[in-house]
Amino acid sequence: MRIYGLKREMAPTEEQAAGLRRNVGAVRFAQNASQRSVKNSLDAGEKRSWTPVSLHTRWREERAEVAPWYGECSKEAFQDGCTRAATALKNWSDSKNGKRAGKAVDFAKFRKRGKNDSWTFTAGAVRPDGLAVRVPRVGWVALKEALVVPDGTRVTALTVRAVAGGSRWTVTARVREEAWEPPVKKTGGLGVGVDLGVGERFAVLHTSDGQTREVENPRFFRSDEKRLRRASRRHSRRQKGSANRRKAQARLGRVHWAVANRRADFLHKFTTDLVKTHDLIVLEDLSVAGMARRRKKGYRLGKSVADVALREVRRQVEYKAEWHGTTVVVASRWYASSKLCSACGEKNTALTLSDREWCCLSCGAMHDRDANAARNLLSLAGSSPVSACGADVRRGDAVRPVVKQEVPVADAHGI
Repeated sequence: MRIYGLKREMAPTEEQAAGLRRNVGAVRFAQNASQRSVKNSLDAGEKRSWTPVSLHTRWREERAEVAPWYGECSKEAFQDGCTRAATALKNWSDSKNGKRAGKAVDFAKFRKRGKNDSWTFTAGAVRPDGLAVRVPRVGWVALKEALVVPDGTRVTALTVRAVAGGSRWTVTARVREEAWEPPVKKTGGLGVGVDLGVGERFAVLHTSDGQTREVENPRFFRSDEKRLRRASRRHSRRQKGSANRRKAQARLGRVHWAVANRRADFLHKFTTDLVKTHDLIVLEDLSVAGMARRRKKGYRLGKSVADVALREVRRQVEYKAEWHGTTVVVASRWYASSKLCSACGEKNTALTLSDREWCCLSCGAMHDRDANAARNLLSLAGSSPVSACGADVRRGDAVRPVVKQEVPVADAHGI
């Protein structure tokens, strides 16, 4: 079985868009009300349960008083809000009790309008021709592109989301394919070491047949930074609460959305081609947060790191590899792929971030920094009998197995 998502843009009428905004607001209201109710109980020293069922039961008792307009919205909107509140409160509780890995999580934040405005429901449907979806209390909403559900699958939920500053709407169908079985792992074909970067090169690939290929960094955010700056300046100069400010916000959101769509299209094409044409892929376990904080010549690299979406590349490679029978190996972030000489194995401890080419003092080999790293990554997988289960790993913690994605989700491209 596999579960994935198919996303399409909606084309609602003005009346339908108002209905979507009303239900999305109901999700936000129910979530905030549930979290506020729990916080008040805790402040008063009372014990409270915050499971989705208990929060929804409490909401039903209080809704007539706090939201007399609740009959105008779908009941699933309020259920979704209670479920989100339960998830947020559980994350806070687990973090407080040491059951959740990572940084400590504060008490669940209250949602604001315009931040992740979405609504997940199960009572909707997709028309057989895929040209419209049925949204509770809104009706059949047309789609700009057909959403055809493959045979042998079924839609278990739909998520409506406001994008582009609230001026556009998308719907994502959660598809469950019960009969799907993971394919047999491919063997005997090409292996590739992938060195990702944030400079002029998005990636350098070195394959097992000795070929090295460079992928240029498209820098979508940087290319539209002037448009974004102009739209942001126009938005900041409008009076808060005015109609012109809402228009400027929508214009700014559309520019950001266009950048995000172009980046997503590029990443999906790159990762799909990578998985389909290779039997073994070796990636690095990069510390993206650490890279974002790093400085080069006095400037932070955070904007450039965010522009290439390094973690998204790995996420897509991992779930697509499972779909196509490709083996993925992830090298430890402590493995010095750039500093090791791919010819003799000598380590260049003096190598700095600004050194793009270097000469090995031991054997005299000249190296391009990124190509050398890609060769080292590929040879690392070849020297270690690492399978998808991660058995018999050599070189200490140089290689570790890929973590299986429980719920891989594709986006609007459907790949």
